[in-house]
Amino acid sequence: MANGNFLSFNSSLPQLHITSEDIEFDEETLQHWRDEGFDVHYIPMTGGGKPYRDLIMSLGDKLPFGGSYGIIAYGEAAALCLDIASKPLPHCAALICYYPSTIPKPNAMYPTQLNLVVHVTESQDLKAKFPVHVYAGVEPGFAEHDLDEFNAVAAGLAWTRSLAAVRKGFKREADLETVRGMHAAYTLVRKDADATIALMATDPHVNYVPTMTGGVGKRALQHFYDEFFCLGIPPDFRTRLISRTVGVDRVVDEMVISFTHTIEMPWILPAVPPTGKAVEVGFVSIVAIRGGKLVHEHIYWDQASVLMQIGALDPKQVPKALSSKGCKRLPVAGRDAARKLLDMNKIPSNSMIPDW
Repeated sequence: MANGNFLSFNSSLPQLHITSEDIEFDEETLQHWRDEGFDVHYIPMTGGGKPYRDLIMSLGDKLPFGGSYGIIAYGEAAALCLDIASKPLPHCAALICYYPSTIPKPNAMYPTQLNLVVHVTESQDLKAKFPVHVYAGVEPGFAEHDLDEFNAVAAGLAWTRSLAAVRKGFKREADLETVRGMHAAYTLVRKDADATIALMATDPHVNYVPTMTGGVGKRALQHFYDEFFCLGIPPDFRTRLISRTVGVDRVVDEMVISFTHTIEMPWILPAVPPTGKAVEVGFVSIVAIRGGKLVHEHIYWDQASVLMQIGALDPKQVPKALSSKGCKRLPVAGRDAARKLLDMNKIPSNSMIPDW
């Protein structure tokens, strides 16, 4: 862990100072910022007061020419940093405040060059005229991995917002598409489980949502890719990219996949023997990346469409509980759903809506 000697830094990397009232801080969070390419230093508040304020206000004093720095503060330290930053902090490119104990100047107008992000919980009931992000159902501490209050969903959302502001402040961009492309090549083309795992962060997970296949952690994912995924890709498996959205720390791909069900495919059709049927279905993949490594992949598709195309689901076979109420067909589309995704005009809209 970095210590309080914040002035002995590596000037070749952008400087990021993390501060809270604790003597030591969540090492996992510190490492995540290091992984993103920042020179990270932890500053304990140690009682606050004038010495702490002077310390925060002097962070830009020893910077090289044209240099800048950022601050990420938590709790009481976040409140103090908000108060300090209401007046210009020379060379401070970003200030990220997690659940400040108070918002000392809710009507403050912060310098326009300061990329300010404030995360508060709904239970704190803190309001300000400047934008704040409010997180419901969590308590202060939700973004610190070593606390009982840690909440992975809220922490992940806050991380993305914080990373966006810090990158903007330092004018840094990340090449996420290359990592995404390597992952696809290793899994679908090379079918190389070892290379796939080597591309992952220390704490990865993969979730193929409709079938709940994938795994949590490198050991489980190594087994999944080795024994089930890479062996479950038919020879004619194809992907067609429709759109790609590259965000701060993730890539969202909208695509159509096609294959002939000639082999067992445990990741999409677990426990279903090969049917020889052709399948074409829309897919959405969300890949999250941290420090050039894949953190997780979430994959969504219309499983009812897949089952219909292999002959495992007949939309005309309506359960009695629904047919007795007048339902004549289940609202399930087969290959037409994917074809409409490729060409909106190829398949009519609203054909499932009676009397359209």
